[in-house]
Amino acid sequence: MGIDIPGFIRLLREGDAVGALGRIKEQNILPGVCGRVCLAPCETACVFNDDDAAIGIRALERFAADNGRTRHPAKELSTITKNGKKIAVVGSGPSGLAAAADLARKGYAVTVFEALPKAGGILRYGIPEFRLPSRVLDTEINDIVALGVTIQTNIIVGQSITFEELTNDYQAVFLAVGAGSPRPASIVGDHLIGVYYVQELLMRVNIWQAQNYPKTSLPALLGKTVAIIGCGHAAVDCARMVVRLGKKASIIFPGLEEDVAIYLSEKKNAVEEGVKFESLVQPVQILSTAEHRVQGLKCERLDFIENAQGRCGVKAVPGSEFILEADTVIFAENPRPNDAIKRFLPGLRWTDEGTVWVDPQTGKTSLEKVFAAGNVVTGTGPLVDAMAVGKHAAQAMDHFLSEQPLMVDGG
Repeated sequence: MGIDIPGFIRLLREGDAVGALGRIKEQNILPGVCGRVCLAPCETACVFNDDDAAIGIRALERFAADNGRTRHPAKELSTITKNGKKIAVVGSGPSGLAAAADLARKGYAVTVFEALPKAGGILRYGIPEFRLPSRVLDTEINDIVALGVTIQTNIIVGQSITFEELTNDYQAVFLAVGAGSPRPASIVGDHLIGVYYVQELLMRVNIWQAQNYPKTSLPALLGKTVAIIGCGHAAVDCARMVVRLGKKASIIFPGLEEDVAIYLSEKKNAVEEGVKFESLVQPVQILSTAEHRVQGLKCERLDFIENAQGRCGVKAVPGSEFILEADTVIFAENPRPNDAIKRFLPGLRWTDEGTVWVDPQTGKTSLEKVFAAGNVVTGTGPLVDAMAVGKHAAQAMDHFLSEQPLMVDGG
């Protein structure tokens, strides 16, 4: 996202956490969030990574965010010159928030519309409290509001307010509705009572404030033994959350345990907390009781093979089927873009992959004045990518409304 990493680290080394945070927030409006849940591609690109000694940039960003908060963002508001133009942002996830902050800094009157009771999107409702405390997210959203951004919650665009009203009242509309729709499961028994999608479960638990368990009374959604199918951050987050609710959790996936695409420290924490990893295992069928509830998960072991092209793959081991104890099954595969807006925007063009089509240079959709970015365009992806494309869309909207050509990389 263009953060001056050497610059903010130098300020931290000099003991200036306030200056370091200010340097980061020039480009990243959510440093406390990124310092906790970002995949840290900057560390992979670190020149010391080849020696297995990459600088802990994510931890340093978190330190700056937690210890540099003496500069009030309202001071920045006094330096912004309003241009009299209004932009509507639909969705308050990372892409929408990043775009809203940049547009406000450029002088636009920005209103963010969020369907749920609180702003934050996937950051609030798709990540457990123990990984991203709501107080951290609230603080950084308040910083965005202090820039002059208005956030309206409990507003379903297309129902509470129509898209026609938005395009009439605002000079541009930015769609940042994310990718929160589950991909349909394709396994026998996926209809049973006790089967959930990870997005649904994480949202319900966050709304019920499970961080207060056992003080908070939670509905009896989960059984005693939970099987989670998947191997990404959502799967591990879900498993750790399940353990915190007093249940047993197993993660089922067809690869090697070391291939789980999460931070090693988070995997270590999961194991220490009691999460069991079932690697090289493939689910075959969800077993049912007479009352159509989950009774177990039938699985088979996998092993590596080499095909005719010399490539390595996996295949089921004959006679390796076994029953994994489970009375709840959670599918934690990558979700697909939120397509609920299709019925409200019939003229919006979609790709064959089920994402919103946009001009790759400008982020403009097939509709006049309507832009889109983030996971609704790219499918699921890293947090920093969603924020980066949100910032790029803000630049594109600024040039569109200023009637100036948009400069792109290499041109």
